[in-house]
Amino acid sequence: MRRELIWVVVIGITFGLIIAFGVWRVNSSLEGPKSDGPTPTPDSQNSEVEFKITLSAPENNDVVTVSPVTVSGITKPLTWIVASGEAEDYILQSDDKGIFTQDVALEPGINRIGIAAFDPAGSQSVQKVLVVYSSVFQLKTATSPLQDAASGSSAIREKVAQKVAAAMDQPKAYLGVVTDITSSTIQIKNPESQIEQIAIGTDGISVVNAKGTTSKAVKLSDIAIGDFIVAMGYVNGDGVLKAQRILITDPLEDSGLKAFIGKVVKTTVKTITVTDAAKGEESIITPGKNTVIKTFAGGKTVSVKMASIETDDLIIYVMDTSGTSPFVRSIFGI
Repeated sequence: MRRELIWVVVIGITFGLIIAFGVWRVNSSLEGPKSDGPTPTPDSQNSEVEFKITLSAPENNDVVTVSPVTVSGITKPLTWIVASGEAEDYILQSDDKGIFTQDVALEPGINRIGIAAFDPAGSQSVQKVLVVYSSVFQLKTATSPLQDAASGSSAIREKVAQKVAAAMDQPKAYLGVVTDITSSTIQIKNPESQIEQIAIGTDGISVVNAKGTTSKAVKLSDIAIGDFIVAMGYVNGDGVLKAQRILITDPLEDSGLKAFIGKVVKTTVKTITVTDAAKGEESIITPGKNTVIKTFAGGKTVSVKMASIETDDLIIYVMDTSGTSPFVRSIFGI
């Protein structure tokens, strides 16, 4: 009996030691490793705000009926910005809050607008937006805005309803390759490989073959599987676009426009040697007879001749790389 009592005591002590050791291990892991120096805080760490552009207008795939369109957004304060449309480039600078606004001329049909911003170190941020310009597109008749209630949840619901109605009143474009056609719908695969539905079950839809350099009116039945189309209309709550106008056109490609910033290190009669502001690499650019050369000062741009570009000038230039022979489209002295 006495031996059994001794064994019970020994087993109890052993279990107690095991439990105590386990508690010590848990507490040690929760406290984390000790350090000889102070623990760094987020404030003491080197972190940089991401350099980016946020566009407020226009939205991607908007249909607009007037040219130019106003492009607006926000980026770092006092950064140089180049806005590039289908046929023209624009130079501007964001204000002390980072806000910028620029009117961009449009071409009929698809317009690829690129926005490139440069900070003082030469770092670049790029944003793109696509809009479709059609001066003959019929906009909806404006509806009277809902009246705000005095207060409470009713006012909130009405404000939400106004925003939803405004979004549905903005005409949109669905563009992509036709993958299926029925008597009431056309199905396309857009450039992001997403499937979209276009309703065509109503009369009065205008269809234009805009391939190449000429455009001519055709029938709805002329649209075939494999065609690249741009359908313009209004999107319902189910995400289906009710088409009013459809273009059969060439497949969408990247504009090939690229903007660069650098310091002029040498000039000749025909060339300009530039050192890239961020990488320090040298490039030789050769303006052509169609290259637009301007200087920016006091918020205005002035057309100048190539001879006015001098050593140590800071310039931003836009290259068109879409063809087999890239060329300089614009040069801006800043």
